[in-house]
Amino acid sequence: MTENKSKEDILNGLTNAVIQGDQDSAKELATKVIENGGVVDPYEAIVDGLAKGMSIMSDKYENGEVFVPHLLVASNAMYAGMKELTPYIKTDEASKQAIVIIGTVQGDVHDIGKNLVKTMLTASGFNAIDLGNDVQLDEFVEKAKENKADAISMSALMTTTMGGMETVIDKLKEEGLRDSVIVMVGGAPVSEDYANEIGADATLPDADSAADWLKDAVKELEPAERRWSEEKISTSKVKYREELAKKTVSEEVDIGRETAKEIIDEVESVGTKGKEEMTSIERVTSSLADKKVDRLPVYPLACGVTRKFVPTTYKQYAIDPEMFAQSAYAGAKYLDYDMFVGLIDLSITAGDLGCEITYPEEDTPSSKGHLEDYEEIEVPEVKEGTRAYELVQATKLAKEKLHEIGKPVVGFHEGPLLTLTQLMGADRVMMDMKTNPEVVRDAVDKCADYVNLVTEKFFEEDACDALCIDNLWSNNKIMSEDDYWKFDGKFIVDKHVPLFKKYDQPYMIHSCADSVHYDTQISKFGTDLFSYAYYPNEREQGSKNYSDLIPKYGHECCMMGEVDPIQFMDNSSETIDKIKSDTDNVLTGALNTLNENGLQSKYVVSTGCEIPPGGSLTGVKEMIDLVKEKGPGLQKKTMG
Repeated sequence: MTENKSKEDILNGLTNAVIQGDQDSAKELATKVIENGGVVDPYEAIVDGLAKGMSIMSDKYENGEVFVPHLLVASNAMYAGMKELTPYIKTDEASKQAIVIIGTVQGDVHDIGKNLVKTMLTASGFNAIDLGNDVQLDEFVEKAKENKADAISMSALMTTTMGGMETVIDKLKEEGLRDSVIVMVGGAPVSEDYANEIGADATLPDADSAADWLKDAVKELEPAERRWSEEKISTSKVKYREELAKKTVSEEVDIGRETAKEIIDEVESVGTKGKEEMTSIERVTSSLADKKVDRLPVYPLACGVTRKFVPTTYKQYAIDPEMFAQSAYAGAKYLDYDMFVGLIDLSITAGDLGCEITYPEEDTPSSKGHLEDYEEIEVPEVKEGTRAYELVQATKLAKEKLHEIGKPVVGFHEGPLLTLTQLMGADRVMMDMKTNPEVVRDAVDKCADYVNLVTEKFFEEDACDALCIDNLWSNNKIMSEDDYWKFDGKFIVDKHVPLFKKYDQPYMIHSCADSVHYDTQISKFGTDLFSYAYYPNEREQGSKNYSDLIPKYGHECCMMGEVDPIQFMDNSSETIDKIKSDTDNVLTGALNTLNENGLQSKYVVSTGCEIPPGGSLTGVKEMIDLVKEKGPGLQKKTMG
């Protein structure tokens, strides 16, 4: 009886240590399991103690009782206990562990979602080999071969990086390994249609679902010896050879450049679609103020993809102000959009604060080497040689060029907490919010000081017509609204927003988060324009569309969204028709909702996030042309 009670106490203690995020207790109790051999089996201690605690925390997360920082702290406690116990698991039990290679794809440093999946996979008994973030695409394949893996799990938060998932799947096919592993993909912009299109086996809505699905999926696999045999690999190479040959021919065509040339030829021969009553500057300014317009403004977030008109590489677009300005101007000339947003990447401010930045030739720059200590953060001047200074000069040059054709330019840079997570790593910052909150707040304060300097440089140089800030971490699935206020919102309201008021500038936000704290980011901030993304599959978890946002916030803020940008990676006629249909629905629906709420023009038809840099420009032009063609008639019909 005493032994049973002791066993129960140890298992409950391990469970509670994880729930409380107590690494020391988890390690101490795990050590007792080893020292008191026989009372609790090490494998049982992991499954019925540590993993049970993680499962409880996962349920609390799904119910909105805890948030990502709590899960990360809990997972650290679980791993601390597992580190002590794993070497003592009996061989026959250890051999039951399925092996999963997991990581965030190249160019993407967002790893919170990936870490949650890893945690739940580990808690479910998988051996999750974590490659980290910004993982070279070849490494997924090499690690799978090296470990004879059962599955690969890839994540991406950015539309600009998710194409890497397809590249990995193609590499697996090329080497005859696709049938040897399950491939699971995920991240906010990854839809079930996209997963199917690139040949993945599944995408799941959350970490719990992913672990549950994979547990069932690996049961259907052949033994590793068979799947990884030379015979199987040779057979698979033959199987996929024809498919890859067709794809290689297709991929030799730069779809962005080819569609850019087609559009240039069309515009040079027949011009853009008709003369309009208002200039783009007049239209956008009027919409922000809810004044009468000829039609709603339209601007798919075509930023780096416009370089294909020049043409130039993404690296040159990112580092050469002249190439940036030429791209913005060419996009305005040939696509005839109503504004240009000067987004390059999300590591401008972090780079100036000491983070190492990588510059791929044809992808977005990203932060790579994080700082070791918060105390290393020093606020520099915004001067020649800093990324922020170059961004200001590039935006200023773009504004000069676009004003020649009546187009406004919106500058773009990161907010305080986004800067810090790029600088230190999101996973670390989120955990430290719970374990060292004052240290994090002090660091956010420093980042806010630099963000203010960058903003002021934009305004002093008169570099843009308006300025948009990416305040990414306002997300009900990541942290509570109270925590968001403590670690970002308060600094924005106290330091950043007053600067916009000083220069009499509208405060604009872009966020592609799936469950935004809109009350804080719109009402508390006094936001004038909010560029948002909408995820239909996440609607029950808080993702909002125009029919939700206009009635609640339309009188105080101009909303901008919400067509899915992932579609623009496909240039098929079916997808182009889908883009046009989605655009038509948003245009018509937004106008009706505005009218029902006593408004007339406070909306910009856009995409929920940036058009991928390797995407097609045909869809962009078709989206713009549809609004230009149907917009005036719908405006008169709806508003009178």
